[in-house]
Amino acid sequence: MKLVKHLINGIVTLALVFIFFPVVHVNAEENASLSPADFGEPVNVITYEEEDGVIVTESIYFYSDSSSTLRDKSGSGWYKNEKTKKWSDGTTTYYAQGFFVWGDGEVSVSNCSGGASEVSGITISNAKVIHGTGKYGQLFNNYAYVTYSATFTNPLGISQDLSVTIRVSESGNAI
Repeated sequence: MKLVKHLINGIVTLALVFIFFPVVHVNAEENASLSPADFGEPVNVITYEEEDGVIVTESIYFYSDSSSTLRDKSGSGWYKNEKTKKWSDGTTTYYAQGFFVWGDGEVSVSNCSGGASEVSGITISNAKVIHGTGKYGQLFNNYAYVTYSATFTNPLGISQDLSVTIRVSESGNAI
């Protein structure tokens, strides 16, 4: 009789635990909707001079949604490529970012966005964000990408098309 009573109490206790503490699953797709407010320090920075003498600094950021690192064979996280261009009218910063998932020879991107900082006197038009996937040389490793592009026009009516792309390989490397 005692054994039956303990068994019934155990079953009732387990039922109450499952009722009051439901199991919650959070997957990478749910984390993907939460773009980080701060990406932290860049993982790579390149500064170069364009033909017209303008200095461009390109910074790549990675923000892990879990314990993924840049060199994991599979994982997920946010990547962002941000360019800062210094020209005679001021400094413009523009970026492309997305949530990338990679592993098993595949890579995908979601929650893509891009934008640019306003510069006094500069008009930004034709802004668009595109994304997709591809293969290097149509044969080799897969990659996914996000590109932000826009036309920047100064007060004299001189326009320049600018773009920035973040591309991530099937092994999780920004390339």
